[in-house]
Amino acid sequence: MKRILVLFLGLAATAQVSSRDQLYSALLDAKVLNPDRELVHLSHTCNLHIDGGEYPVVDLQEVVKSDTSPRGVNRIIVLDPQLKPVQKIEYESHRPLFCVENRLYVYGDLTIDGLLPEGNVLTFSKQGHVVKLSHIEAHAYPVPITRDRKSPPQ
Repeated sequence: MKRILVLFLGLAATAQVSSRDQLYSALLDAKVLNPDRELVHLSHTCNLHIDGGEYPVVDLQEVVKSDTSPRGVNRIIVLDPQLKPVQKIEYESHRPLFCVENRLYVYGDLTIDGLLPEGNVLTFSKQGHVVKLSHIEAHAYPVPITRDRKSPPQ
């Protein structure tokens, strides 16, 4: 009985967290990755919790192949629970940091599709299809400072 319970708990834990290989395959299948660029960074930043589902947030950086100086293309990709893309947000240097519920916090203010307002907090709704930007000061981020942490960020 103990073996079955341990096996079940192990399967349940792995089913909730997508591996980098699974994310990479999902991005390839959805044609999110550009075949004419070099993928130099892919990380699973965190999971958003939207409308009862877990939505992985992926941070991508691709380099445009060129004889002149290389140019990077950075994107935040939000995937639905079936690992299908629901949001693709380009950014210059505003990396995604962490998630709290349905909010993604980024380093610095960004715009989406060049539209104002700018913000460093992206709040997602309607299965990830709607994004609202807002701004908070870095000292107000909802995370404890390192010396007060009991575990690393998500």
